[in-house]
Amino acid sequence: MSQLGRFLKVNEKELIDFIEGNQRPIAIGNNLFAKLLEELVNYIPLSTGLDKAHIELAIAILESFWCGWLSQAKANRGAYSTDFPERMKKAIFTAFELGQDYSIRRP
Repeated sequence: MSQLGRFLKVNEKELIDFIEGNQRPIAIGNNLFAKLLEELVNYIPLSTGLDKAHIELAIAILESFWCGWLSQAKANRGAYSTDFPERMKKAIFTAFELGQDYSIRRP
C-alpha cells in the first residue's frame, strides 16, 4: 500500500466527516484538507511546490473516497443495488480516462 493509501486508511473517518460537514469553497488552513495537500505535495512533488493541480487532486480524492464509502455503505444495507459501487467507480475512472483522451485534442 502506498503512503497516500495508508494516509487515507488511517484518516478514513475524518475524511468522511470532512466531506459530510464541509461545503465548497474549502478553506486551506490547519485542517484535514491541508494535511492531504501536504501528503500530495510529497507524493507528487513539483518544482513549484504546492500547485493548483494538488488542490484539484485533493478535492477529487476526497470526493472519490466519499463516493466509494457512500456507495458501498448503502449497497451493504440494501439501499443501493449491489453493482452500484462498481458503476460509480467506473464513472470516476471513465471521467479520468476521457480527460486524458481530451488532452490529445487540446494539449
